[in-house]
Amino acid sequence: MSCLALPAPAPPKRPETVEAKRQREAVAELDNWDEPTFARARATLERHFPAAAEYVFANLQAASGSAAVKSVATFLARLGALEAGSDPARADSRADDKNAVALLEKRGITAAERQRVHQLVELALAPTGLVDAPPGADPTERRAKLVALKAWYSEWAETARALVKKRAHLIRLGLATRRASQPSAEGAAGGEPA
Repeated sequence: MSCLALPAPAPPKRPETVEAKRQREAVAELDNWDEPTFARARATLERHFPAAAEYVFANLQAASGSAAVKSVATFLARLGALEAGSDPARADSRADDKNAVALLEKRGITAAERQRVHQLVELALAPTGLVDAPPGADPTERRAKLVALKAWYSEWAETARALVKKRAHLIRLGLATRRASQPSAEGAAGGEPA
């Protein structure tokens, strides 16, 4: 059995940081939150405030996984713009926009809920801390193992180069590379001879 046929060992499982676990849980919660909330908000706005529905849901759909974080962040930002009246393109509909947000408040998408979800978005987008090295991992021991591996590889490669004479076999072993093809003398001269 050749060494190439052996399966690669599974990488050691690294311990998960508390921040990474909380971040993963936040993404999962946002993924579960967006679909029913978007459906309720879209139905309410389309019936009572169609222009606000068009503004909030323009190119916006519920998504899965980490894409849900972006969708929810966009949804919250657009509701915030409606509530604050901060979008100059909607200056003529500020009163309706505030009423649309007030109606969503009555339907359960309250300011407190939006704030809670906004904190989940921030958590999901936050960087996580570095994982510490597993206990007992000695960098000098790892370096010694790598040096021993390099020595073994060097011995193997030199032995293979000495015993394997066929270039095609050396290429398959990764000990040689294919030569670049050279242009023919006629092709380099610019065409056919006269």
